[in-house]
Amino acid sequence: MSPRPKVVVVLSKFPCYDEVFLLRELAAFAQRLDLHVFSLRRSRDTVVHDQARPLLARTLSPPYLFSRRVLGAQLATLGTRPRAYLRALGRLLRGNLRSPLSLLKNLAFFPKAIYLAHWARGEGVSHLHAGWATYPASAAMVASTVAGIPFSFSGHAHDIYLDTTELAEKIRRASFVTTCTEGNREHLQRLAPEVPPQRIAVLHHGISLPDFDAPPRPAGRPLELLSVGTLYPHKGFTHLVDALHLLERQGLDFRCTLVGEGPLRSALAAQVRRLGLAARVVLAGALEQAELVPLYRRAAVFVLMAQAEWHWGIPNVIIEALAARAAVITTRFGSVEELVRHGESGLLVPARDPVALAHAISSLAADDDLRQRLAEAGHRRVVEGFDLQETVHGYLERFRSRASP
Repeated sequence: MSPRPKVVVVLSKFPCYDEVFLLRELAAFAQRLDLHVFSLRRSRDTVVHDQARPLLARTLSPPYLFSRRVLGAQLATLGTRPRAYLRALGRLLRGNLRSPLSLLKNLAFFPKAIYLAHWARGEGVSHLHAGWATYPASAAMVASTVAGIPFSFSGHAHDIYLDTTELAEKIRRASFVTTCTEGNREHLQRLAPEVPPQRIAVLHHGISLPDFDAPPRPAGRPLELLSVGTLYPHKGFTHLVDALHLLERQGLDFRCTLVGEGPLRSALAAQVRRLGLAARVVLAGALEQAELVPLYRRAAVFVLMAQAEWHWGIPNVIIEALAARAAVITTRFGSVEELVRHGESGLLVPARDPVALAHAISSLAADDDLRQRLAEAGHRRVVEGFDLQETVHGYLERFRSRASP
C-alpha cells in the first residue's frame, strides 16, 4: 500500500470561526491524509469549533521575519537554493506591480512562504494546497517554486472577484484549481483561457448530511425563522428586521433567531428594541456548530438578505439550511441560482426590499404545502450535489495524482 500523501493546506488564519466550510474539509482530510495546516496569521478567535481543536497540534503559524526560525529559513534557502529563492521573489514582484497594496502584503508574507518551503522539503511534503486564491495561494506558489513541490488552490468568492492581481498566473502554474460553483469555474477559465478546462474543477463545499438531516415538519406557531451570518451591512440583517416589523404589525406569530457577531450588533439590538420586537427576535451571537445545527433543524424558514455587491458563489449557510429541510428565502446574487431556484427550491426577493421579504415569509406561513415543497426540493438538491464525502474524494484523487515524486 502506498503511503498516505503528506499535504499542507495554507490558510490566511486558522482556526477561523467564519470558515466552517473549510474546517469540515480539513477534518475529513486529516482522517485520510498526513495533513498539516499552515496559518499565515495567528488566530485570535475566541470561539473555536470542536472540529478545529484536534488540528491545532498540526498547525504551523510562524512569526514574521523577526524570528530565528523564519530568518534561519531565509539564510538556509539562500545558501542551498539561491536561484529558486530569487526566481520566486522576482515573480512575486512582477506579478504584483500593478497593485501596491497587494505587493506590500505579499512581501510581508514572503519570508513565511520561504519558511514553509524550507519546512516542507525537510518533512517530505508531497503537495501544497491553498484554501484561498489571494495571499494563501501566493504563499503556496512561492513555496512551490522554491521547494519544487506541486501546489493547487481553491477560489470561492471575493478572493477571485474583488482583486484579480496575479490570479491568472496562479491558475496557469497550479497543478489544479478548485472552486465551488459553475459560475466561478467559468470566471476562472476566462482569466486563463489557455489552461485546459479539466484543471479547473467544481467541488462543492460539502457537508456531513446526516448531521443536518431533519424530518419534514409542519410550520407551527410561532413560526420559527432563522438567519445566520456575520453582522455586517452586506448581510442585510437591517432589512430582515424591518420585514419582521411589518409582519408583527400584520399579526403573524413568529420567532426569529439571528446568529452571528460583528460591528452591527449594537445597531441591530437598538433597531429590534425601537421596533418593539425584543420579545420575538433573539440575537444569539456567535455559536459553535454543535449549538447552531439544532437551530437549523428547528427552523421552518431560513432567510439571508444578501447584498449582491459583496456576495458570490453559494453561501454555505443556505446549503446547511436546506440540508435541514428549512425553506429558504434569499436574494439574487453570485451563483445562488445554481441551488435556489425561485418557486422550485426556494424564494428569491429583491435585496433591499423589506416589503417583498415580508410578503414572501407571509406566503410560506399561510401555505404550509408550498413551504414543505420548496424545502424538500432544496433538500434533494443538496443531497445530490453537496455531500462532504464526494467533495473529499475529489480532492484526494487530485492530491494523489499530483503528488511530487
